[in-house]
Amino acid sequence: MFLGSPASGKGTQAARFAREHGFVHFDMGGALRREVERGSALADRIRSCTDAGRLVPMEIIRTLVLQAFTEAGEGDVLLDGFPRSLEQAQLLDEVLRGLGRALTAVVVIELPEALAVERTVNRRVCPVCGRAYNLLTLPPRNDEKCDDDGTPLEQRRDDTDEVVRERLRVYHEETQPIIEYYQAAGVLARVSGSDSIEAVGTKIEQAVFGV
Repeated sequence: MFLGSPASGKGTQAARFAREHGFVHFDMGGALRREVERGSALADRIRSCTDAGRLVPMEIIRTLVLQAFTEAGEGDVLLDGFPRSLEQAQLLDEVLRGLGRALTAVVVIELPEALAVERTVNRRVCPVCGRAYNLLTLPPRNDEKCDDDGTPLEQRRDDTDEVVRERLRVYHEETQPIIEYYQAAGVLARVSGSDSIEAVGTKIEQAVFGV
């Protein structure tokens, strides 16, 4: 499991780790979107919740988690940013026990607030292909234009100092109980997200594999 504050690079590291080590990459937001796009039996219920700004019911969360592990078979699964609450963490434990599986490592990617804000306000996205850049750590080759299609990059409306500080406050409020939960279980590892993508990736591999 990978947890991390906004701008910590969690999503990038999760995708990289899963790809390089053969893990099935699961993130709940993506799973919910896929159900809606496929028009599955759950789609209408998910859409009604998200459109109204309500949390998705726990039984749907349970169904999607169970589905992910079932589809993975005996393969390893990387949980990206899930669970988001202590209740979800306890639900995950129940599902894993029922499948005869166990959570082996929880990696928390930590980042000082000032650096999280700096990274966020310097983030840019291509409005055509969706490729993300950072003017400080991952800049485009040519004057804020996408390397792939030359489209001028844009800053997301919520990538501002005020918004990211509020997102950080909410993240810490929601995640601290989860961190304490897994700390008590003896599976938690803390990794600094302040270094380069490659350096952070190496630290994560050391934390997970003990090398």
